Amino acid sequence: MKKIFLYILMLIFSLTSYSLVESEFKVIESKSTLESNNLLLDINSATVGEMLKSGISKSYVDKIIEYREITGGFRKLSDMTKISGIGTKTYEKLKLKFKEPNGFRMKRFNINKADDKTLNYYGFTKKEMQNIRKYHESSIFRNNLELKKIISDKRYEELKDYIDY
Repeated sequence: MKKIFLYILMLIFSLTSYSLVESEFKVIESKSTLESNNLLLDINSATVGEMLKSGISKSYVDKIIEYREITGGFRKLSDMTKISGIGTKTYEKLKLKFKEPNGFRMKRFNINKADDKTLNYYGFTKKEMQNIRKYHESSIFRNNLELKKIISDKRYEELKDYIDY
């Protein structure tokens, strides 16, 4: 009788421990799995509702939409770090919700009318923005030769097709 009782206890214990172990496992999908299942959002076309539904907070959604409206969209996901309030840690979380954009063309902007937020979104450094503001104190940019004196050659080459005077 004692042996039967011990067997029953062992059986109950093994079933209980099995269910505890089983419940500790979670299914984790990688970004590539999510992307292949079309569960990642297109950062350049996702609606406010789609982003909110995927768990992105309203404040970040508003900032992403504002960036898209100013620049036309994202060239790459890491452009999110240009947005005030989206640092490295937040970017690491947000990038898991989006697929890498492709086939994007930025909007043109007027260098003489652009505010610091716009210049930042287009990738200008703080030093370049300061130089642009200083130049604006006495004049406006009339052509690319004047602008090339103020910003780096690399920045100019990146943006020359998007700058109006």
